[in-house]
Amino acid sequence: MNIWLSLFFSLFLTTLVSFAVPVVFCTAILAGLVVLSHLPLIGIWGTNLYEQVWNFLAVFGEGSGTIGILTIALTCAIVGFLFESLNFYRYRILIKQPLNTSWQKKAPEMISKITNYRQ
Repeated sequence: MNIWLSLFFSLFLTTLVSFAVPVVFCTAILAGLVVLSHLPLIGIWGTNLYEQVWNFLAVFGEGSGTIGILTIALTCAIVGFLFESLNFYRYRILIKQPLNTSWQKKAPEMISKITNYRQ
């Protein structure tokens, strides 16, 4: 498999997982609160917490909690994409120029300039 194809596949998977995690997390919280609201003694707390979480998500979705979840997920996907593209950039730089190679060549020259300057 070509290295660039592998890197782009990694970019796609990172973006997909970064999108899916907030969706699953928010859905799990809402589902847990729905289950909690059906319990006899703490049903009122579950209902109130569900409404508060839904209102919080509605802030990001212009009045709709579902759009709020998708907005948060899209933002997380963009952040994941940016972090993975930063890894692409760093990987490309490190392949073209191995770590410390340029400093190993320049270090004796720089040291000689410093010692000549002091004299």
